Amino acid sequence: MIRSLRTLALAAILAGAATQPVAAQEAGSQPTREQAAQRAAEAWLALFDEGKYKESWQAAGSQFQQQITAEQWAQQGAAVATQLGAFQRRELQDTRYTTELPNAPAGEYMVLLYSSAFANLPNAREVAVLQLEDGQWKVVGYFVQPAQG
Repeated sequence: MIRSLRTLALAAILAGAATQPVAAQEAGSQPTREQAAQRAAEAWLALFDEGKYKESWQAAGSQFQQQITAEQWAQQGAAVATQLGAFQRRELQDTRYTTELPNAPAGEYMVLLYSSAFANLPNAREVAVLQLEDGQWKVVGYFVQPAQG
């Protein structure tokens, strides 16, 4: 199962990224970049949780779409979701902003780490990597794996 979970990370552009801690939330009616990235990530994750793999591919960023076709993503997503079992919960643990990721062009990125549970993997770690594209946060990478410790 772990090997298949790692296959899903094919589209992800993350591996030991040097990141900066998130600044405190700003006051005002406009969401902070962290809040906006979290909303975008969770909307994308909801598509994944609902089995809407082609829709999640369409909602993803251009880097994601260049790494994998919609059909490949639908096949891999369905295979991994079957192994994971039904989604149960997800809690945001950390959000980090960076302008550099390994093997990725310079840009504005948010890396969100979730503690999650699925029927067949009750102690999971999910990582969603988003890039700011045309003023909107878009998922460009996604990992799910057993949580450490």
